[in-house]
Amino acid sequence: MASLHAELSTGRLRIYTPALYDDGTPWKKEREQDMCQLLHKIQSHHKEALERLTGSDVVRRFLPAGVCVGLLDPVSNIIVNALLAATADKAYSPPVAVDLGDTERRSLDGLVIFLTCFFPYLADWEAVRYLLLADADPLVAARIVVEDRGTKCFRPDSAATNGALKLALTCATVAAKHPQLADAWLSLCSSLDKAVPLLSPVHPNYYHHNIFNNLHTFRLTGPWELAATRRTHAAKVPYQHSWSLRRVLLDAIHGFYLKALARMPPGGSRYHRSMLNAGHCYGPLDPVSNIILNTVWYEANFPPLTPQRELDFVGTWSLMRIEALSFYGLLSFLCTCHQDLGMHEAMRILIETDLNLSEHCSSVKEEQEAFRAAAIAAWCPRLNSDAQAGFLSSCKKPEVLSLLLSNGGQQQLSSQAVQQLATLLASGMTTQQQQPVSVSKWMFDDTMSEGSERRRAHKRISKKVKGALRRYEKQNSGDNACYQLHVVCGVNESVSGPDNSAETTMKRDDTDDEFDDYYHHTRANFLATRNVGSVCSVPVLFFAELSNDGDDDQLLCCPVDIPQPGAEPVRCLFCEQAGIRIVHPANQEGFHGRTLEFEKMVRGEDFYDNGYYPEVYSNHRILRRSESIANWRQGGDEEECMYLGSNDFTIKEDDGDESEDYEDD
Repeated sequence: MASLHAELSTGRLRIYTPALYDDGTPWKKEREQDMCQLLHKIQSHHKEALERLTGSDVVRRFLPAGVCVGLLDPVSNIIVNALLAATADKAYSPPVAVDLGDTERRSLDGLVIFLTCFFPYLADWEAVRYLLLADADPLVAARIVVEDRGTKCFRPDSAATNGALKLALTCATVAAKHPQLADAWLSLCSSLDKAVPLLSPVHPNYYHHNIFNNLHTFRLTGPWELAATRRTHAAKVPYQHSWSLRRVLLDAIHGFYLKALARMPPGGSRYHRSMLNAGHCYGPLDPVSNIILNTVWYEANFPPLTPQRELDFVGTWSLMRIEALSFYGLLSFLCTCHQDLGMHEAMRILIETDLNLSEHCSSVKEEQEAFRAAAIAAWCPRLNSDAQAGFLSSCKKPEVLSLLLSNGGQQQLSSQAVQQLATLLASGMTTQQQQPVSVSKWMFDDTMSEGSERRRAHKRISKKVKGALRRYEKQNSGDNACYQLHVVCGVNESVSGPDNSAETTMKRDDTDDEFDDYYHHTRANFLATRNVGSVCSVPVLFFAELSNDGDDDQLLCCPVDIPQPGAEPVRCLFCEQAGIRIVHPANQEGFHGRTLEFEKMVRGEDFYDNGYYPEVYSNHRILRRSESIANWRQGGDEEECMYLGSNDFTIKEDDGDESEDYEDD
């Protein structure tokens, strides 16, 4: 989370920095009370279902299978699940006494799993609270979460929503101990509206023929339309789920950085260092333009001592660091502008305005003070907060706006346009040449070695990405297009694992440390330009899953949309566990970390045969692990070594022999 930094918040400045781990979890007693309330609601739904089934002894017998999980209201879900169990039973059994205690508990487990598998960054206790607001109605609860998070791009008919619904329903029925129900519900989707009038009241003779006749075609928008009719008024959320709201904001910020990278010119890797150091998304324009503005300004006024290498990748951890720093800068800007604004309210404003900071300050002086607060919160290395604040308060010159916002601010900038922008942003300010850092010889050697190792590792991944791109190009040769890698902008090497079984041990090569965990796949996002003849497109975002086992047949490569603010994210267990923001294909089940892995997580199964150290995932574990990464404000130092050279250092005179020579690799 974020907290107000008392020492830095002097005068009107309100500086927000990372807090100690605090996900807002209420006390255990409060969580238990919420669970008891939800269980009581579920019990009342089961009681009503029993009353509706009066006289239908055959169906009442199957009420232990009647969990609340489904795509209708809770009572209808109970009845439909009981009917499904009854129709699946070929042999008649006499009526028995019904004990629903276990069923009600399984209903609660299934409902919670439904929400936590549908939405990322949702703790179990948060799911319980949303379900309480929705009277244990799973889809109504989902709609409340969508509105509470400001998911403006939520569409019931989108591939992302359909995939999330299938995943959530599958995992919920597994948790409720009736996994066969998921496929049955999905086959009913096309005619759920016809089933509703038949369920209230339910007559014994209707349970097989009338309700389920001809309900077999997929149409997943129907449940959402029905859920909207059950929610006649907007539920006011009485809680401030700031922890999960911040994660939603960080996803939006990541999308803006992908767009900014796509707008940088071909061969623009010389600006990567400046973007990762000072390319914040706060400023007087839209977030993407602000990133470019801050990047070019920093490059023009704080040039590197070492000429930058041509690299077709940006460091994943360094990118996540500047995204986190931008978040604290945005928050500090708003709370300095509006002194009576709380952190949670500020985050809501950022979501509603798509991170646009214009028109918040009443004067230039107030705006400069707010930008100074943002710069302090984002503590960019070697950056003078007053210099950035002064620049951002005075950079809206017509010629600057013309360069950045031409063609609607969507087209890729040319090298000439960026150079013109750099000239404009450097005028009136003395270039501040950085000074070499005095270090010991062993530290210098270690830094140079780390930089070389990082560049080699990224080049190996870049080579695999280019191979995947050529494979995609060959498979889609009908469009007569060729693709050119622009930049690799996100890598997760911890996919499908850790697998430390005996069989996997045989796959390790000589360069692998025997104590390192083994993962079968690497995941990457990259931008590539599509060239048809002499016409080049704006870089397109791609997703690729790469094999670490040397098996190219397992490659998956496809274009994906750069997510808009408020878009529905596609779930992936491995990337969420690693805390790395990778954009996944919404209409593909072909990548690892999707339905099968989520089902194993719900069952509590060991993913691999790891002997005495089973690898069991859980929602709580994913949230705890990824949260430590989301606060990544001081990380990325190893990746920063990629951009450093011998000119950036001087070796202390009393520190022994001269350093070794390090050449570009």
